[in-house]
Amino acid sequence: MDFYAVKFFATSSLTAEVIVGYMFGKQKGTPEYKVLSIPKSKLPKFELPDINLSYIEYKSKLEELYYTAIKDSTVLDLNKQFLAFVQSTIKRYGAEIINAKMFLGVRDSDVAIIKAILSEIFEEWEGEVNLRIVAEKLTYQDLVWLMTQNRSFSEKEKSYLNRVDVLSSPEVLPLSDPLNGMTINNLDVGDPVYSLIIDPVEPANLNRLKELYPDKFDESGKNLLPIESKLIAKELIPGTDYYFIKMDLGSGIIGKAVISKNLKMMVDSNKIEEMHRKREEYFNPPEDKIIGDILKDSIAGLKREANLPENKVKSSDILIIFGLSIGLIIGAILLGIWLGVF
Repeated sequence: MDFYAVKFFATSSLTAEVIVGYMFGKQKGTPEYKVLSIPKSKLPKFELPDINLSYIEYKSKLEELYYTAIKDSTVLDLNKQFLAFVQSTIKRYGAEIINAKMFLGVRDSDVAIIKAILSEIFEEWEGEVNLRIVAEKLTYQDLVWLMTQNRSFSEKEKSYLNRVDVLSSPEVLPLSDPLNGMTINNLDVGDPVYSLIIDPVEPANLNRLKELYPDKFDESGKNLLPIESKLIAKELIPGTDYYFIKMDLGSGIIGKAVISKNLKMMVDSNKIEEMHRKREEYFNPPEDKIIGDILKDSIAGLKREANLPENKVKSSDILIIFGLSIGLIIGAILLGIWLGVF
């Protein structure tokens, strides 16, 4: 278990509202959450997401509901106050403490603890609440397969996966790390990204991959564990929020993918930072690495090697110049006498 996801639906007899939302996180850190409060009088206008849906699908539908619901001024005003209340309450109890308790509650399948945590957050707003929850234990791989099931590409995006240069390449999907991942805009060509192969691989290539990663495929050829692949190309698909990327899977095998520009991909952040630092240093070397004396010595050495004459004035050159000057002066005087100037 790498992540937990808790979807909830709450009602109260004290207030005429319902609360829907989710909390998502991993063992350490702060949770990600979304909450929406809707007056019961407004409920007929909206379709609430079913908490029995998978986390990815539930989250997507809740996001849609949220942006639809807040167009109503009453719902918008209510949720400005409600969100401020939830944020201050979580901050007061400690976001990391709540996250750790929630993780343990889901890991141990302790529904009472999960409900107690959520009730404690909402009770000052709603009073005693009736809670329905559905919790999920998730791994990085689970998130990939859930995302795969809920993708919806247009024909334009699909056309990139069928380009001639990648027609025989297997489709891959980078592992999602919604909390600590990096988006494609923050990654450079050459950076390592963890991904899973989600498309059948040609037998010859599959054998090569199994040799390279003997513990990451099952007998049927399904990629079960993530592969550290290398990003070798990325291009924004015009007019969309998607990128087309190519990944080096090893042994000369190229993977392809179309991903959202907002997808947070699982990476080794320390390795990425070190690679970016070295690239920056290579293309922009520190000024103290360029030393002027070395440059002058190099030029002097080139002159000597080319046997270039040195600019030194010899004594014989001075005598020749002096003689020519005297001759010119005498010639000018004689020319003046002949012309009657003197």
